[in-house]
Amino acid sequence: MIIRNFEYLLALSRERHFARAAVVCRVSQPTLSAGIRQLEEDMDVLIVRRGQRFEGFTTEGERVLAWAQQMLEDCNRLKQELHTLRNHGMRGEFRMGMLPATSALAAVLSVGFGEMYPELQISIVTGEAAKLTQMVRQGEIDVALTYVDEPVGEGLDAYALYRERMFLFTTVAAGPAGEEAGPRVTWAEVAALPLCLLRSGVPASAEEQMERAEKVIYTDAPGVLAAHVATGRWSTVLPQSLAGMLTKTPGLRAVAIAKPGEQANVGFVVAKSDPLPPAVHALMELAHAPEMVTAIRRILRAHVGYVAKRAKS
Repeated sequence: MIIRNFEYLLALSRERHFARAAVVCRVSQPTLSAGIRQLEEDMDVLIVRRGQRFEGFTTEGERVLAWAQQMLEDCNRLKQELHTLRNHGMRGEFRMGMLPATSALAAVLSVGFGEMYPELQISIVTGEAAKLTQMVRQGEIDVALTYVDEPVGEGLDAYALYRERMFLFTTVAAGPAGEEAGPRVTWAEVAALPLCLLRSGVPASAEEQMERAEKVIYTDAPGVLAAHVATGRWSTVLPQSLAGMLTKTPGLRAVAIAKPGEQANVGFVVAKSDPLPPAVHALMELAHAPEMVTAIRRILRAHVGYVAKRAKS
């Protein structure tokens, strides 16, 4: 780029030595010399007087040097203006909504986002899916991380982030049919168990399947749920990402559940806008960054140590 060649020229003016100028520019001396020669070819003038070493600038070169300084200053001002434009809206309050079912990602997203944009004041609320989407629609929150399998309604857009499975988490010694639980259970078998369930802890399709359960305790507190499962007399159904809330439960097993309603897509719901608000767009970019994808995958594998193994024949 011609701007880079101007930088070479200005460095040579300051250092009065080709090798030192190259070091300052973090390039090789041949690269720096080639860049300056390219300027001379483009402008059809001799800019630098050369002998065994740098001998100064020609009259034309002094004029080019002045223009190079002015152009570099203009370029830096333009970069600053573009940076300000790009980050407009990256300060002040940023409000996120999450289901209890998606709360395992709260710290991962908010910490990474907050470190990237320290002038944002991030707040997180939790609630049911219908409440969160209504809050997005009314402008009470900027984005909701929720299940996105169903249409989100007029005025909203949904962007899928990941897909996860529902698991039966249990310490009950016998399976629902009176035998040791195998690698997979049906919803009917799940419904036969005493269940402690987290409100909005599973998608609507799974909630429908568990309506047949006869013995259910609902709670908003993960600690209450974990305590019930730890008694060995209650089980629960959770998405795989929430397995971490049960890590202190001895003898815990995660049993896959058969179709239907055993999987769900999780993603962002935002107010329809083109383009998206800068902060919302930045959050989505962060969520798809390689390091964030790795962190999400790690959360989604939290259940692996509890998965029931298929019995050997």
